[in-house]
Amino acid sequence: MVATGALLVAPTAHAAVPGSDDGRWYYEATGLAEIHQRTTGTGITIAVLDEAVNPGVADLAGADVQPHEPSYCAAEPGGEAYPATSAEPVAQHTTSIATMIAGTDAGTGGAPGIPGVAPGATVRTYAIRNGDQPCETPGGQENYQDDAIRDAIADGADIIAVPGAGKFTTDGVADALRAGVIVVAAGGNDGFLSGMPAIANGVVTVGTVTSDATLAEGSPVGSKLSVVAPGARIRTLVAPWDSYGTTTGSSNATAYTAGALALLWSLYPEATDGQILQALIRTTGAQVTDEPAPHDTTWGYGTVSPRSLLTVDPTTYLDENPFLLDDGTDPTVADVLGTDEGPEPTSAADAADAAADEGAPPADAGRGTGLSVAVLVGSGISVLVAGIAGAVLVSRRRARRAPASPHGEPPTYP
Repeated sequence: MVATGALLVAPTAHAAVPGSDDGRWYYEATGLAEIHQRTTGTGITIAVLDEAVNPGVADLAGADVQPHEPSYCAAEPGGEAYPATSAEPVAQHTTSIATMIAGTDAGTGGAPGIPGVAPGATVRTYAIRNGDQPCETPGGQENYQDDAIRDAIADGADIIAVPGAGKFTTDGVADALRAGVIVVAAGGNDGFLSGMPAIANGVVTVGTVTSDATLAEGSPVGSKLSVVAPGARIRTLVAPWDSYGTTTGSSNATAYTAGALALLWSLYPEATDGQILQALIRTTGAQVTDEPAPHDTTWGYGTVSPRSLLTVDPTTYLDENPFLLDDGTDPTVADVLGTDEGPEPTSAADAADAAADEGAPPADAGRGTGLSVAVLVGSGISVLVAGIAGAVLVSRRRARRAPASPHGEPPTYP
């Protein structure tokens, strides 16, 4: 899986949609300025598990960005962890994700800045990679990076966004799901689903759509694909942080999706994670439907649409995670429910072979109470592929606060 988007020179040709010439289309053409008059994601915490971040850039001035120290990477096993903040190019990817989520549009050098999808949200960053340098387990940490997930849960994350891949086991994802945390993950940029936790059960796995409502080249394909979201030619700061370029990739789509969910959850803090996700799959493609949109392997349930998402009351929906299926994928329903000990956790290496049918790597699992299960047999509500007889949907009442689209005409911008 490609962890970072390739930097491109912004085109000068006439923009087909608002903002597509300078990488701001995800904001200007999708109605976010109007939406922000109603909600900015205040009260919602998004944990970004990625690399080091530079919270001192212009477009994060005034944003609530909280890096977690130390990182989860060291040059050698048992060594000292790398810093979780940096002003070097190693921080470019996470800084780009943080600005897409919570950017304040300050701008630098007189140029337009980067406006966030959910500028009122709190962004907490957890560095689980360090560019191309070795990423070994630091002293005092576990052999896998589930510590990062568990720390995010302990720090109050409502949404965990993984715009890349990490060395997780199935325990980590199950911990998050049991705690009522939504996990959103980049599906990859090579045309197939890959990486942890993107291929894990219960995760919102995201592909990439362009400003003209087509799939970006390399957008992932697979039965576990959940949705697609704006991610092509997205505005980003370029180190040394005084100029702008654009990036393309499912990392950006992950940031957009996490931000959009934060907008809705901020309006309805009493909603559960399951209800927020039920709202997601009923509002894709710029339309609201009584039942979930049709699912396929290239578009998932369709394109994330904040305009449509913000027109529904998620508390009216079933309290069930539509992405947690009883199909044998880890973490299993039993793992998430904690009803039995089940098999040994699946590591990234072990899951690579098991995921060969998706052309991908690993999955995740672990913790919590107050869960309910509904088994829907043959209803079509959450069946992702032919041959799956039904879906087991699990939820927890939160104790704390390119091809043509199969979903009708692709959404137009604005």
